[in-house]
Amino acid sequence: MKSIYKIPQKIKCLTDERKRKSIPLFNIVMPVLLFLMLQYESFHTIFSAPESMSKRLKNCLSRKKHTGETEYFYRSVVCMIIGKSPHVILGQEMLKPRDGSGKDEGELTGGKRLIEQLKKRHGHFADVIVADALYLNAPFINILKENGLEGVIRLKDERRMIFQDAERLFKQDEGKKASFWKGKKKIEVWDLSGFKMEGCPYKLRVVRYHEQWKENGKETERFMWLVTTLEAADYRVLWEMMHRRWDIEENGFHQLKTYYHAKHCYCRDAVETIFNLISIGFNVRELYLYRRSRNFAGSGISRKSINRIFCDELLTEKVKQILCEKGG
Repeated sequence: MKSIYKIPQKIKCLTDERKRKSIPLFNIVMPVLLFLMLQYESFHTIFSAPESMSKRLKNCLSRKKHTGETEYFYRSVVCMIIGKSPHVILGQEMLKPRDGSGKDEGELTGGKRLIEQLKKRHGHFADVIVADALYLNAPFINILKENGLEGVIRLKDERRMIFQDAERLFKQDEGKKASFWKGKKKIEVWDLSGFKMEGCPYKLRVVRYHEQWKENGKETERFMWLVTTLEAADYRVLWEMMHRRWDIEENGFHQLKTYYHAKHCYCRDAVETIFNLISIGFNVRELYLYRRSRNFAGSGISRKSINRIFCDELLTEKVKQILCEKGG
Protein backbone atom coordinates (compact mmCIF):
# COMPACT_ATOMS: atom_id res chain seq x y z
CA MET A 1 0.00 0.00 0.00
CA LYS A 2 2.80 2.38 0.90
CA SER A 3 5.53 1.51 -1.58
CA ILE A 4 3.46 0.38 -4.59
CA TYR A 5 0.16 2.29 -4.51
CA LYS A 6 1.30 5.13 -2.19
CA ILE A 7 -2.10 5.20 -0.50
CA PRO A 8 -0.89 6.83 2.78
CA GLN A 9 0.93 9.53 0.84
CA LYS A 10 -2.18 10.28 -1.23
CA ILE A 11 -4.38 10.45 1.88
CA LYS A 12 -2.01 13.02 3.36
CA CYS A 13 -2.62 15.20 0.29
CA LEU A 14 -6.40 15.30 0.86
CA THR A 15 -7.91 18.70 1.63
CA ASP A 16 -9.42 18.80 5.11
CA GLU A 17 -12.58 20.91 4.94
CA ARG A 18 -13.78 20.09 8.46
CA LYS A 19 -14.40 22.94 10.88
CA ARG A 20 -13.05 20.90 13.79
CA LYS A 21 -9.65 19.35 13.17
CA SER A 22 -8.69 18.02 16.57
CA ILE A 23 -8.01 14.60 14.99
CA PRO A 24 -5.81 14.63 11.84
CA LEU A 25 -7.74 13.59 8.74
CA PHE A 26 -5.15 10.90 8.01
CA ASN A 27 -5.84 9.23 11.37
CA ILE A 28 -9.49 8.90 10.39
CA VAL A 29 -9.33 7.95 6.70
CA MET A 30 -6.46 5.45 6.84
CA PRO A 31 -7.92 3.19 9.57
CA VAL A 32 -11.38 3.29 7.94
CA LEU A 33 -9.92 2.33 4.54
CA LEU A 34 -8.02 -0.61 6.08
CA PHE A 35 -11.13 -1.62 8.02
CA LEU A 36 -13.09 -1.83 4.76
CA MET A 37 -10.30 -3.60 2.87
CA LEU A 38 -10.25 -6.24 5.60
CA GLN A 39 -13.98 -6.67 4.86
CA TYR A 40 -15.16 -6.15 8.42
CA GLU A 41 -18.86 -5.53 8.57
CA SER A 42 -19.66 -2.70 10.97
CA PHE A 43 -18.26 0.25 12.85
CA HIS A 44 -21.63 1.96 13.17
CA THR A 45 -21.21 2.57 16.89
CA ILE A 46 -18.08 4.65 16.28
CA PHE A 47 -20.16 7.31 14.58
CA SER A 48 -23.38 6.89 16.52
CA ALA A 49 -24.90 10.09 17.86
CA PRO A 50 -28.46 10.99 18.83
CA GLU A 51 -30.30 12.80 16.06
CA SER A 52 -33.80 13.16 14.71
CA MET A 53 -35.17 10.56 12.30
CA SER A 54 -35.87 13.21 9.66
CA LYS A 55 -32.23 14.33 9.75
CA ARG A 56 -30.97 10.75 9.56
CA LEU A 57 -33.14 10.00 6.51
CA LYS A 58 -32.74 13.29 4.64
CA ASN A 59 -30.45 11.81 1.95
CA CYS A 60 -32.34 8.50 1.59
CA LEU A 61 -34.44 7.36 -1.34
CA SER A 62 -37.82 5.88 -0.40
CA ARG A 63 -40.47 3.50 -1.68
CA LYS A 64 -43.65 1.89 -0.44
CA LYS A 65 -43.53 -1.81 0.41
CA HIS A 66 -46.45 -4.13 -0.32
CA THR A 67 -47.29 -3.95 3.39
CA GLY A 68 -47.84 -0.21 3.11
CA GLU A 69 -44.70 0.61 5.08
CA THR A 70 -42.17 3.09 3.69
CA GLU A 71 -38.68 1.70 3.05
CA TYR A 72 -35.67 4.03 3.07
CA PHE A 73 -32.46 3.16 1.25
CA TYR A 74 -29.43 4.48 -0.63
CA ARG A 75 -28.61 3.73 -4.25
CA SER A 76 -25.81 4.57 -6.64
CA VAL A 77 -24.75 4.11 -10.27
CA VAL A 78 -21.37 2.44 -10.82
CA CYS A 79 -19.01 2.47 -13.81
CA MET A 80 -16.59 -0.47 -13.89
CA ILE A 81 -14.08 -1.93 -16.34
CA ILE A 82 -15.37 -5.22 -17.78
CA GLY A 83 -13.68 -7.93 -19.80
CA LYS A 84 -10.13 -8.83 -18.82
CA SER A 85 -9.28 -8.63 -15.11
CA PRO A 86 -8.73 -6.61 -13.00
CA HIS A 87 -12.27 -5.22 -12.91
CA VAL A 88 -11.62 -1.77 -11.48
CA ILE A 89 -14.36 0.64 -10.41
CA LEU A 90 -13.88 3.92 -12.30
CA GLY A 91 -16.47 5.86 -10.36
CA GLN A 92 -19.88 5.91 -8.71
CA GLU A 93 -22.65 8.45 -8.34
CA MET A 94 -25.20 8.50 -5.54
CA LEU A 95 -28.82 8.99 -6.58
CA LYS A 96 -30.55 11.94 -4.94
CA PRO A 97 -33.80 11.76 -2.95
CA ARG A 98 -37.17 13.28 -3.74
CA ASP A 99 -37.20 16.79 -5.12
CA GLY A 100 -40.08 19.19 -5.70
CA SER A 101 -41.64 16.81 -8.22
CA GLY A 102 -42.08 14.18 -5.52
CA LYS A 103 -39.89 11.62 -7.29
CA ASP A 104 -36.54 10.17 -6.34
CA GLU A 105 -33.81 10.64 -8.90
CA GLY A 106 -33.68 7.85 -11.48
CA GLU A 107 -30.74 5.68 -12.52
CA LEU A 108 -30.58 7.32 -15.95
CA THR A 109 -30.10 10.78 -14.46
CA GLY A 110 -27.36 9.50 -12.17
CA GLY A 111 -25.75 7.62 -15.05
CA LYS A 112 -25.57 10.72 -17.26
CA ARG A 113 -24.08 12.75 -14.42
CA LEU A 114 -21.50 10.02 -13.73
CA ILE A 115 -20.37 9.97 -17.40
CA GLU A 116 -19.87 13.74 -17.38
CA GLN A 117 -18.00 13.68 -14.07
CA LEU A 118 -15.68 10.86 -15.18
CA LYS A 119 -14.93 12.77 -18.39
CA LYS A 120 -14.19 15.94 -16.42
CA ARG A 121 -12.03 14.10 -13.88
CA HIS A 122 -10.09 11.72 -16.15
CA GLY A 123 -10.47 12.99 -19.71
CA HIS A 124 -10.86 10.08 -22.13
CA PHE A 125 -11.55 7.35 -19.55
CA ALA A 126 -13.04 4.71 -21.90
CA ASP A 127 -13.82 3.91 -25.52
CA VAL A 128 -17.14 2.07 -25.16
CA ILE A 129 -19.85 2.03 -22.49
CA VAL A 130 -21.78 -1.26 -22.26
CA ALA A 131 -25.16 -0.88 -20.54
CA ASP A 132 -28.42 -2.66 -19.78
CA ALA A 133 -31.71 -1.98 -21.56
CA LEU A 134 -32.66 0.83 -19.15
CA TYR A 135 -30.02 3.02 -20.80
CA LEU A 136 -31.47 2.70 -24.32
CA ASN A 137 -32.50 6.31 -24.13
CA ALA A 138 -31.81 9.19 -26.54
CA PRO A 139 -30.46 11.65 -23.90
CA PHE A 140 -28.08 8.98 -22.55
CA ILE A 141 -26.78 8.08 -26.04
CA ASN A 142 -26.35 11.80 -26.75
CA ILE A 143 -24.31 12.23 -23.54
CA LEU A 144 -22.05 9.34 -24.59
CA LYS A 145 -21.38 10.78 -28.03
CA GLU A 146 -20.87 14.32 -26.71
CA ASN A 147 -18.19 12.95 -24.37
CA GLY A 148 -16.35 11.01 -27.09
CA LEU A 149 -17.79 7.60 -26.16
CA GLU A 150 -19.56 4.84 -28.06
CA GLY A 151 -22.40 2.74 -26.63
CA VAL A 152 -23.40 -0.92 -26.71
CA ILE A 153 -26.83 -1.20 -25.09
CA ARG A 154 -29.18 -4.14 -24.57
CA LEU A 155 -32.53 -4.03 -26.39
CA LYS A 156 -35.38 -5.91 -24.70
CA ASP A 157 -38.64 -4.02 -25.07
CA GLU A 158 -40.54 -5.37 -28.09
CA ARG A 159 -42.79 -2.29 -27.98
CA ARG A 160 -39.92 0.01 -28.93
CA MET A 161 -40.20 1.38 -32.45
CA ILE A 162 -36.55 0.58 -33.16
CA PHE A 163 -37.21 -3.06 -32.18
CA GLN A 164 -40.25 -3.33 -34.44
CA ASP A 165 -38.50 -1.67 -37.40
CA ALA A 166 -35.53 -4.02 -37.11
CA GLU A 167 -37.64 -7.13 -36.55
CA ARG A 168 -39.66 -6.45 -39.69
CA LEU A 169 -36.45 -6.37 -41.76
CA PHE A 170 -34.86 -9.34 -40.00
CA LYS A 171 -37.93 -11.48 -40.71
CA GLN A 172 -37.20 -10.93 -44.40
CA ASP A 173 -33.64 -12.14 -43.71
CA GLU A 174 -32.20 -8.70 -44.41
CA GLY A 175 -28.91 -8.23 -42.60
CA LYS A 176 -28.38 -12.00 -42.21
CA LYS A 177 -24.74 -12.74 -41.40
CA ALA A 178 -22.63 -15.88 -41.18
CA SER A 179 -23.31 -17.92 -38.04
CA PHE A 180 -20.52 -18.52 -35.53
CA TRP A 181 -19.85 -20.85 -32.62
CA LYS A 182 -19.01 -19.95 -29.04
CA GLY A 183 -18.16 -23.13 -27.18
CA LYS A 184 -21.13 -25.42 -27.78
CA LYS A 185 -23.43 -22.56 -28.76
CA LYS A 186 -24.35 -21.94 -32.35
CA ILE A 187 -25.18 -18.27 -32.86
CA GLU A 188 -27.12 -16.89 -35.82
CA VAL A 189 -26.83 -13.16 -36.51
CA TRP A 190 -28.85 -10.38 -38.16
CA ASP A 191 -27.11 -7.01 -38.32
CA LEU A 192 -28.36 -3.74 -39.87
CA SER A 193 -27.45 -0.06 -39.52
CA GLY A 194 -29.18 3.26 -40.18
CA PHE A 195 -31.94 3.12 -37.55
CA LYS A 196 -33.21 6.28 -35.86
CA MET A 197 -34.49 7.09 -32.39
CA GLU A 198 -36.53 10.19 -31.56
CA GLY A 199 -34.34 12.85 -29.98
CA CYS A 200 -31.10 11.16 -31.08
CA PRO A 201 -29.33 12.65 -34.13
CA TYR A 202 -27.00 9.67 -34.48
CA LYS A 203 -27.66 6.66 -36.71
CA LEU A 204 -27.93 3.44 -34.74
CA ARG A 205 -27.11 -0.17 -35.51
CA VAL A 206 -29.29 -3.07 -34.34
CA VAL A 207 -27.95 -6.61 -33.99
CA ARG A 208 -30.05 -9.71 -33.20
CA TYR A 209 -28.45 -12.96 -31.99
CA HIS A 210 -30.18 -16.34 -31.94
CA GLU A 211 -28.26 -18.62 -29.56
CA GLN A 212 -28.87 -22.40 -29.75
CA TRP A 213 -27.35 -25.13 -27.58
CA LYS A 214 -28.14 -28.40 -25.86
CA GLU A 215 -28.74 -28.45 -22.11
CA ASN A 216 -29.43 -31.72 -20.29
CA GLY A 217 -30.11 -33.35 -23.65
CA LYS A 218 -32.71 -30.74 -24.64
CA GLU A 219 -32.50 -28.16 -27.40
CA THR A 220 -32.37 -24.67 -25.88
CA GLU A 221 -32.51 -21.28 -27.54
CA ARG A 222 -32.39 -17.61 -26.65
CA PHE A 223 -32.57 -14.33 -28.56
CA MET A 224 -30.41 -11.38 -27.57
CA TRP A 225 -30.71 -7.92 -29.10
CA LEU A 226 -28.47 -4.89 -28.82
CA VAL A 227 -28.24 -1.36 -30.14
CA THR A 228 -24.87 0.27 -30.75
CA THR A 229 -23.32 3.46 -32.07
CA LEU A 230 -20.30 1.46 -33.28
CA GLU A 231 -20.50 1.29 -37.05
CA ALA A 232 -17.61 -1.01 -37.92
CA ALA A 233 -17.18 -3.33 -34.91
CA ASP A 234 -17.42 -7.04 -35.74
CA TYR A 235 -20.73 -8.55 -34.60
CA ARG A 236 -18.83 -11.33 -32.78
CA VAL A 237 -16.98 -8.68 -30.76
CA LEU A 238 -20.28 -6.97 -29.93
CA TRP A 239 -21.72 -10.29 -28.71
CA GLU A 240 -18.70 -10.72 -26.44
CA MET A 241 -19.03 -7.18 -25.10
CA MET A 242 -22.67 -7.65 -24.15
CA HIS A 243 -21.99 -10.97 -22.44
CA ARG A 244 -19.07 -9.40 -20.59
CA ARG A 245 -21.50 -6.90 -19.08
CA TRP A 246 -22.28 -9.62 -16.54
CA ASP A 247 -18.77 -9.05 -15.12
CA ILE A 248 -20.15 -6.07 -13.26
CA GLU A 249 -22.89 -8.26 -11.75
CA GLU A 250 -20.79 -11.34 -10.97
CA ASN A 251 -17.39 -9.82 -10.17
CA GLY A 252 -18.48 -6.34 -9.19
CA PHE A 253 -21.76 -6.16 -7.32
CA HIS A 254 -21.47 -9.71 -5.99
CA GLN A 255 -18.05 -8.96 -4.50
CA LEU A 256 -19.16 -5.62 -3.09
CA LYS A 257 -22.30 -7.04 -1.48
CA THR A 258 -20.88 -10.36 -0.26
CA TYR A 259 -17.38 -9.48 0.89
CA TYR A 260 -17.37 -5.70 1.29
CA HIS A 261 -20.84 -5.47 2.90
CA ALA A 262 -21.84 -2.64 0.56
CA LYS A 263 -25.51 -3.13 1.50
CA HIS A 264 -24.67 -2.32 5.12
CA CYS A 265 -25.15 1.30 6.17
CA TYR A 266 -21.91 1.94 8.09
CA CYS A 267 -22.67 5.58 8.79
CA ARG A 268 -25.68 7.59 7.60
CA ASP A 269 -23.75 10.86 7.73
CA ALA A 270 -21.06 9.62 5.35
CA VAL A 271 -22.68 7.06 3.03
CA GLU A 272 -21.04 8.37 -0.15
CA THR A 273 -17.63 8.73 1.50
CA ILE A 274 -17.78 5.19 2.87
CA PHE A 275 -18.82 3.76 -0.50
CA ASN A 276 -15.97 5.61 -2.20
CA LEU A 277 -13.56 4.11 0.36
CA ILE A 278 -15.08 0.65 -0.28
CA SER A 279 -14.45 1.22 -4.01
CA ILE A 280 -10.83 2.19 -3.36
CA GLY A 281 -10.37 -0.88 -1.15
CA PHE A 282 -11.97 -3.07 -3.84
CA ASN A 283 -9.70 -1.61 -6.53
CA VAL A 284 -6.52 -2.05 -4.46
CA ARG A 285 -7.36 -5.72 -3.84
CA GLU A 286 -8.19 -6.35 -7.51
CA LEU A 287 -4.92 -4.75 -8.59
CA TYR A 288 -3.04 -6.72 -5.94
CA LEU A 289 -4.59 -10.03 -7.08
CA TYR A 290 -4.14 -9.57 -10.82
CA ARG A 291 -1.09 -7.32 -11.06
CA ARG A 292 1.08 -8.13 -8.03
CA SER A 293 0.02 -11.72 -7.30
CA ARG A 294 0.63 -13.03 -10.81
CA ASN A 295 -0.25 -16.63 -10.03
CA PHE A 296 -3.79 -15.84 -8.83
CA ALA A 297 -5.50 -15.85 -12.24
CA GLY A 298 -6.17 -19.46 -13.20
CA SER A 299 -4.66 -20.83 -9.98
CA GLY A 300 -7.93 -22.15 -8.57
CA ILE A 301 -7.20 -20.43 -5.25
CA SER A 302 -10.41 -19.10 -3.71
CA ARG A 303 -10.83 -15.44 -2.82
CA LYS A 304 -11.52 -16.53 0.76
CA SER A 305 -8.06 -18.11 0.97
CA ILE A 306 -6.49 -15.02 -0.59
CA ASN A 307 -8.42 -12.91 1.91
CA ARG A 308 -6.79 -14.76 4.83
CA ILE A 309 -3.34 -14.17 3.34
CA PHE A 310 -4.22 -10.55 2.64
CA CYS A 311 -5.39 -9.99 6.22
CA ASP A 312 -2.25 -11.62 7.62
CA GLU A 313 -0.09 -9.33 5.51
CA LEU A 314 -2.04 -6.22 6.46
CA LEU A 315 -2.11 -6.98 10.18
CA THR A 316 1.63 -6.67 10.63
CA GLU A 317 3.91 -4.31 12.47
CA LYS A 318 4.44 -2.32 9.25
CA VAL A 319 0.72 -1.64 8.95
CA LYS A 320 0.57 -0.68 12.61
CA GLN A 321 3.32 1.83 11.86
CA ILE A 322 1.28 3.21 8.93
CA LEU A 323 -1.80 3.54 11.12
CA CYS A 324 0.11 5.25 13.89
CA GLU A 325 2.06 7.49 11.55
CA LYS A 326 1.33 11.17 12.03
CA GLY A 327 -0.72 12.31 9.11
CA GLY A 328 -1.02 15.97 9.91
